[in-house]
Amino acid sequence: MNSINLYDMDNEHIGPAFPDMNDKTYFDIFKESLKRSWRGILWFFLFLVYEETIFHFWAFDGISLYFLLKIFMCLPTAVILSFFVSFWGRKANKVVTWVLTALLIVLYCVEVLYHQIFKVFFSIEFIDKNNAKIVQYYREIIQGIKDNALMLLAVIIVPVVALILLNVFRVFKYKPMSVKCIYIPVVYLAVVIGLTCLIVPLYGDDDFSAYDLMKYENTTEYSFEKLGAVCTSEIQVRNLIFPRSMRLDDEDLGVWVYNPDDNKEPEGTDVSADVSGSDVSGSDAEIIQEIVKKIDTSPNILDIDFVSLVENEPNEDVAAIHKYFASVEPSYKNEYTGMFKGFNLIFLTAEGFSRMAVDEKHTPTLYRLVNEGFVFENFYNPRTGGSTSDGEFVCSTSLVPTNGGAKNFKIVGQNCMPFSLGNTFNRTYGITSRAYHDNDYEYYGRDITYPGMGYYYQGVGNGVVVGKHWPESDLEMMQSTLNEYIDDDLFNIYYMTVSGHLNYNFAGNYCAKIHYDDVQDLPYSEPCKAYIACNMELDLAMQYLIEQLEEKGIADRTVICFTGDHWPYGLTNDEISEILGHPVEENFELYKSNLILWSGAIKEPIHITKQCCSMDIVPTLMNLFGLDYDSRLFMGRDILSDTEGFIIFINRSYITDKVMYNSQTKEYTYLTDEIPDEEYLKNCKRTLNNRWAMSQKIMDTDYYKYIADALGIEVKTVEQNYTPDYSKFTK
Repeated sequence: MNSINLYDMDNEHIGPAFPDMNDKTYFDIFKESLKRSWRGILWFFLFLVYEETIFHFWAFDGISLYFLLKIFMCLPTAVILSFFVSFWGRKANKVVTWVLTALLIVLYCVEVLYHQIFKVFFSIEFIDKNNAKIVQYYREIIQGIKDNALMLLAVIIVPVVALILLNVFRVFKYKPMSVKCIYIPVVYLAVVIGLTCLIVPLYGDDDFSAYDLMKYENTTEYSFEKLGAVCTSEIQVRNLIFPRSMRLDDEDLGVWVYNPDDNKEPEGTDVSADVSGSDVSGSDAEIIQEIVKKIDTSPNILDIDFVSLVENEPNEDVAAIHKYFASVEPSYKNEYTGMFKGFNLIFLTAEGFSRMAVDEKHTPTLYRLVNEGFVFENFYNPRTGGSTSDGEFVCSTSLVPTNGGAKNFKIVGQNCMPFSLGNTFNRTYGITSRAYHDNDYEYYGRDITYPGMGYYYQGVGNGVVVGKHWPESDLEMMQSTLNEYIDDDLFNIYYMTVSGHLNYNFAGNYCAKIHYDDVQDLPYSEPCKAYIACNMELDLAMQYLIEQLEEKGIADRTVICFTGDHWPYGLTNDEISEILGHPVEENFELYKSNLILWSGAIKEPIHITKQCCSMDIVPTLMNLFGLDYDSRLFMGRDILSDTEGFIIFINRSYITDKVMYNSQTKEYTYLTDEIPDEEYLKNCKRTLNNRWAMSQKIMDTDYYKYIADALGIEVKTVEQNYTPDYSKFTK
């Protein structure tokens, strides 16, 4: 074989170099390239295996066969990373190796701290200009560093020391490969990708299998457990560039047709029982029959011709949503329809609020509100992937939060939302709804989202005046804002509170600290006492609100509705068990909460036993206020209708009125004596998958704009007294 000289030019000009390989044959260069490439692959592979292993044991209990898959998934990443340290000069290869290693260490440190604070994993989708404001949580970050010092040191020190030693003993020589041999890492990558395609399907293709997570939807927590932090991040980047498809079970999708002759009796109305009692006879029975007949039990729908919309829609995704909603049976009007027609509404999403914040002695107003009005005995506030913003998203839209991080709420800010409570009240009554928040008004992009949902919005920095504490006082927010609307003939108000925010201690939490003396008699640890203490500030805010409504004489034509944005994840499960008085069940019970729905007009509590959740709030309020809406367009349902309860959890567990399905254990718990058949369970899974997929498609396609256009609804963003920065949002 003839020898060749590949490097007639100066090494610094051509970048990649083989200065010691001049006059070598191609075969010699190939062998040397193989020799020089494997060290980079081995380093990154061992580094990732180490980090993934310690991270797995830190974040998850025990291991499974998926742990082996997670280790294998380090190999494709190692091959890709080694490519970037193979074709430069020695110094550049060394610098790039250190930079990539440092960036990965930072990623693992961020994941540790983020999960410590928010109890969810950090997602690439979280990264944007607005979320840089997370530095406001510096107290929580500092505490997280203290609580996880050993873990963070293990993440940082071991790989840094190892890389230093590899350099000292010249295991890494950082010699570059020839550009002529660029195919070598490509072949490596092709081999490992091929192995991945063979191995991943062996783990099955059911919900949240590795195959499902990679191909369809990347649910962060499951992906971290089964694929690892780096692989999950890679998939998230891919999904940002090439949006994933969603599973849609369209079996038996047809066209729902309303038959007026099939009007349903209102839930809880048993006519035969009413007229057969010994005290009811003759004309009394006839009166009762007439009352029942006068109750409108027609479906809560709008005049939407989905069939025509499907036939004339060129966008396949939009047509698929039309087809889906055409098949959905709506909920029906009932004895509570229009009960609050013409009433004022004050709707809150309360930071960290849960049933554990309700104490007759320490939070008497919350206790009163929970036990008066409507009393929902089986209400859940399921976990989401995006903390507070997702909690608001679910309560405000009645959609499943399918995206990770704060992305769901940001999409609402970009999309047309004609059926939000703000826009619906504005359109119905010709008013301007208002929204308030006692923290930075721009955080989570609320300055974009609220106006799009029909609210004139003020927070700290553009109208709400509260003391400079952390967390800020809900009482001070109520005192600062109430006079702006309480004298209006009709108002619709939204509050996002903050006093119940973590960390739960008496050193850094202002709202807990000022109530320190009030909770010292409680038989709990400091975090539990601090949690109840900071919710005492929310209690005072609600006390002030009700007193002002009563003083103005409008409490009996005002409705107060709220629940929490999420469970109090600032408490450990052991601390939550302290307050509950027994070990908390972590798949369902952890997320059981209170929904407050109170009005001075309700003289006796109305107990509701149906299984329900935060996704059901908007349609329930729509029905109670007698607003025109189409119940098919929401993923939740009117709790007061005869529609069966259906609660969706982020891990694809679910609860209906008949069964609880735990997706982690694959176990069913039956809630009635009637054991559901296979068709019922199959339909439950179909319902879950379709609501999940449709929620994603609705957001991705700005679907409600198509319905607004079809109905001739004009939706305008409420003008503010400042100019929002729309550049901070990108789809």
